[in-house]
Amino acid sequence: MKVAIISTFPPYECGIAEYCHFLINKMQERTDSLYIFAPHNCLPQASKRRIKVIPCFRPGAPDYSQMIETIAFNAPYDVIHIQHEYAIFGKEKAILDFLHRAQKLSQLLCITLHTPIHSLHPDQSLRTLQKEMIELADGIFVHSSLAEYELWQQGSDLRKIFMVPHGTYINRFRKNRDVFKFIIGAKIDLNKVFVVVIPGFLRWDKGITDLLNIAQAISYEFPDTIIIVAGKFQASDSELKLLQQSVAEVSKNSEKVYFARNFLDRKELLRYLAAADAILLPYKEWPGHVGVSGVLHLAMGSLKPILASRVPRLVEYTEFFPELSFAPGDLDGLMSAFCLLRENYTSISRKIKRLLVPFVLKTSWTVTAEKHIDIYRQLMKRKYLPLQPHRTAQSQRPAHCKRVV
Repeated sequence: MKVAIISTFPPYECGIAEYCHFLINKMQERTDSLYIFAPHNCLPQASKRRIKVIPCFRPGAPDYSQMIETIAFNAPYDVIHIQHEYAIFGKEKAILDFLHRAQKLSQLLCITLHTPIHSLHPDQSLRTLQKEMIELADGIFVHSSLAEYELWQQGSDLRKIFMVPHGTYINRFRKNRDVFKFIIGAKIDLNKVFVVVIPGFLRWDKGITDLLNIAQAISYEFPDTIIIVAGKFQASDSELKLLQQSVAEVSKNSEKVYFARNFLDRKELLRYLAAADAILLPYKEWPGHVGVSGVLHLAMGSLKPILASRVPRLVEYTEFFPELSFAPGDLDGLMSAFCLLRENYTSISRKIKRLLVPFVLKTSWTVTAEKHIDIYRQLMKRKYLPLQPHRTAQSQRPAHCKRVV
């Protein structure tokens, strides 16, 4: 099978690039050839593992004409699969013409919607763009049942929507507090503190603007706790300015918070997670988004207690452990969960490992890659079989069935 994936890819610094890295690392074992059409800062690569990386676009402002010419040079493909995110491919309708042209280069056109748009999203044009992209694709991949059935309620053909969980990497690093020394120094005995790690990029929706209040509340109740923020800014303009002000206030008013202040490669981030006592994800949510957090899966793969806000991106964890979850922005709820964890740390840690191990194995990158290949084969068989016209979610009740109120 010859597969082309259009996505960001390391060394580009974003969650989709890391996702693509993990995915193709396992997919290459199950395909004849893999072409990765990546950002310009990725060096052209030809691998003995049947992976070829070809730089051809700039994230946020892609030149679709140049992209399609580059992709066409190695056509035809069995599958073209786009790892879609609006920050990468933009919000303009130019992508629709690109999809039309991509259809002619491959048996199948698939799209992973990393940020599915809810019907209540305030931007009507974005909802319409998503609907038109879905109609052009043979298969749509999403990472949660929330997204799967949301798209169905919007009228999408459920036969082309596939729920494929975000892959989970099993963190095999051992707990070693020395990894924190380069940002903390030697002034703290790391064996005598409780370490909470906030991993990932610094953005408004990661709850960074609430960090000062969170740090002060935790320090008041548990003075032996330190917080390590492991990531760099991923924002611009007014949002970046707001985040910089928030971080400056935290640095000025709290001695218990430390910032890595740079992008951590996957190994370094995994070492941070392995060395933590607990992980904190105080997320907020942009209106109308139904995505899944890649950082959450890295955290779950580390089998550590996670304190998580109740937002769609974190539902895979909060439905397991509602006692460790809290409403977005609810400081009292966060502190109740944190107190529960500190007072029952050993028993909760054991429960987390017992419940998360099956989930981690079920969503491993090996399983995720196999599901991709299985869906490709399923779609190839189906494409040449006649399908009955699709009926929307509202029209699928048989005529003889009465509506029950």
